Amino acid sequence: MAPFYKIAIIQLQPKDVAIADNYARAESFIRKAAAEGAHLAILPEYHLTSLHPRLRRVATYLPRYQALARELSINIVPGTITEVHSAPKRDDSEGDSQDREIRNMAYWLSPEGAILASYQKANLWHSERPHLTAGVSHAPHRAFDTPLAWPDGRPIRAGMLICWDLAFPEAFRALLRDGAELVVIPSFWLLDGSDLDEDRKGMNKECEGLFIDSVMVARAFENECVVVLCNKGGLSQAVVPVYGPVAGLGWGSMRRS
Repeated sequence: MAPFYKIAIIQLQPKDVAIADNYARAESFIRKAAAEGAHLAILPEYHLTSLHPRLRRVATYLPRYQALARELSINIVPGTITEVHSAPKRDDSEGDSQDREIRNMAYWLSPEGAILASYQKANLWHSERPHLTAGVSHAPHRAFDTPLAWPDGRPIRAGMLICWDLAFPEAFRALLRDGAELVVIPSFWLLDGSDLDEDRKGMNKECEGLFIDSVMVARAFENECVVVLCNKGGLSQAVVPVYGPVAGLGWGSMRRS
């Protein structure tokens, strides 16, 4: 028999650049989730800043989430946090100065507040590409053991992806080869059609939602793993192989366990 774990999918519409306020709201939701018995709380991508990837004052919030996980004894995936890192010097740069790069990072924090895993977004959406560095070489798709366990005591292995990574089956296959049984995906999908050309909007203005619903089921079924998407608003869901969607927020009818 499969184990039962309660996962809090925290949809949170962040206020633009209101970092402290967004954190306070996220903390409140995590506290509520822990009080209601959740084993894992997941936040959306860019939940601290909204879609402002160049903001650099958010890395200091990771230790605060670690302390919160330790206080509440809960696993936390705190959405994504943008970080500034040194980058290898370009061939056309002068002197000994180093370039800087901004990375969009996801973390899994244990109930003891430890960082069990990190992942840098590999497949950037076109609006991110002028600002962020893709994690192709820095962050290969690797699975990791979690504090969640099967009835025989074997740890459940998990992997993390971010938003547009969902569109690439190769990422899931890499995680599957490394033993992933659960894939968590923080996301900032706008779902407003703003990235569609007029022809596609005319064909189906709800195609983004259809894409997410379809691909979530496909990824769970083809890889035989649980897939959980936490979006900033609408279409967050958890999908289980064979059964299909078991929980969701913000769209149509839903089969529930």
